[in-house]
Amino acid sequence: MEDHTIEDFLKFKNIENVAISSDGTTIAVLVSDNFKPYKKKYANKSIYIYDSGLKLQHKIEEPGITCIDFSHDGRLLYAADGMIQIYNNDGTGLKIKFNGDIDQALWSGEKIIFSGKVRKEKKEDDAYFFEENEPLNELYIIDFTTGIKKITTDIHIWEFNTDGTSIYAVTSEKPMESCWYTAKLSRINLEGQIETVYDPEFRQIGKIAVSGGKVAILESIMSDRGVISGDVILIENGKAQNLTANYDSTISHIIFQKGKMYILENKMGRFRIRSLENDSTVWEGSGIVYPVFSPSFAMRGDLTAFSYSNENEIAEVILVNKNRIIRSSINSDLQKLKAYPSKKVEWNSTDGKTIYGFLRSQSPGDPLVVYIHGGPTSFSYTAFMDRTTLYAGSGFSVFLPNYRGSIGRGREYAESNRGDLGGMDFEDVISGIEYLKSSGLVNTDRIYITGGSYGGYMSAIAIMKSDIFKASVSLYGISDWVSFHGVSNLYNWDRIHMNEDPYRFNLYDKFSAIRMDHDVKTPILLMHGVEDPYVPIGQYYEFYRFLKERGKLVRFLVFPREGHGFREKSHMIQQYRETIDFFNNYR
Repeated sequence: MEDHTIEDFLKFKNIENVAISSDGTTIAVLVSDNFKPYKKKYANKSIYIYDSGLKLQHKIEEPGITCIDFSHDGRLLYAADGMIQIYNNDGTGLKIKFNGDIDQALWSGEKIIFSGKVRKEKKEDDAYFFEENEPLNELYIIDFTTGIKKITTDIHIWEFNTDGTSIYAVTSEKPMESCWYTAKLSRINLEGQIETVYDPEFRQIGKIAVSGGKVAILESIMSDRGVISGDVILIENGKAQNLTANYDSTISHIIFQKGKMYILENKMGRFRIRSLENDSTVWEGSGIVYPVFSPSFAMRGDLTAFSYSNENEIAEVILVNKNRIIRSSINSDLQKLKAYPSKKVEWNSTDGKTIYGFLRSQSPGDPLVVYIHGGPTSFSYTAFMDRTTLYAGSGFSVFLPNYRGSIGRGREYAESNRGDLGGMDFEDVISGIEYLKSSGLVNTDRIYITGGSYGGYMSAIAIMKSDIFKASVSLYGISDWVSFHGVSNLYNWDRIHMNEDPYRFNLYDKFSAIRMDHDVKTPILLMHGVEDPYVPIGQYYEFYRFLKERGKLVRFLVFPREGHGFREKSHMIQQYRETIDFFNNYR
């Protein structure tokens, strides 16, 4: 079998969402390419429409599809590029135009509720006041007899769900990205009256599920909007209860089915779909349920559908019907490639805390890439194909530590690096490498480190706190927490995770790479996108200049048109090839 290459990875299809019609006869799957075309805003997307046996019936291709949902009688709606479109079972359809961007749309009986942001008219005089008069994402209702009506004003909608009578939404007064971190749960009636029903204080919430008078959400300290996992909070009769307090696992999705709650549970990379009431298991397996950043599933009657991969099986839609399991063939052409072995590992960090992660190795003597996931409130996993298997395809072992602050071991674990970003979580990584060597799982001194976002930050401080790495490739990370706070659009995120006022210049300075005192010996390659609003590129201009003026070995690869991550095909190819070449240059 052949090793994985970057060209193979670019053929991989991302399965973003799965929906099941109310009668269970139709399954809709939102699928996207793994890259964006040159200078395009979106990756190419399609909706695959299957029958109940996962036989493909039809395919819809539209740019910028954001969501899919079925009506009670089997009509499929999807939102794309300022349009809500309805696809009927007989192949006919209806298009509803909206002068703006549509974020989310759901059926509500015979009506449609959606959240959208009206486009501003461009003027010749295009100067603007920063953080003033930003457009809100507002709620609208479509009545097919009277047209589109706006429901809300003066409040921003991050996500919503509805029981047909009331709408429950994650809301904030302002629309800036950082305001999501202080958002509340609101109940909104169809006349636009708003009532706050839950305030998570310093935590974040998402994945709203509604059934009658009950509403459930996921809550935890979270790193990124859309990266949702945590504890299940049930709000009923005005009272909030944590249903999964003290769990040693993390919940990633909630569904009410006939009044009963079903959850998707992640315990150190083993996923289980189960009833929360009686613990009966619908399905379980080790690997990853997609989408990676916010795993989810759909359920109707006896049918459960989701996208899944493990070390031996490429990502596909899995349809569970009682004891029968059917797989799609979206990525089947890639299944012929080599499957790389995976092993879950656990070790004690320097303070005795048990940490977990995964090792993908074909031989203990292979050079080792330590791959640090972003977040930090996220996790590394094992799949048949992802960015890390490309290193395995180039002859490296890959270590995937889920340091404290990761998900998969409950909320206490996920929140245990608060106020200590780059402290004990970094020690978890180093102690993990020492464990692999002492246990004989790794037998090499060729050890490298890489990661993006928070993983980029950890890959940056790695050269400031240690000399064990032969080289580091650090992607769009933080080098100076104070300047990051000032220029990032996530300024509430670092306040919450650092648990300190940045202008005390205490922890923010202590954990900044450019404030650390170390005679750097490790070569480093920095990569960043010019248009990154989350971690602006200035972070790496600073770090590059800091190292360069001290005579250290540093290079900086700048990608135009890229934001927080690299999506254009040529950029993805270059990122991977430059990384492998950089590692191989330092043995």
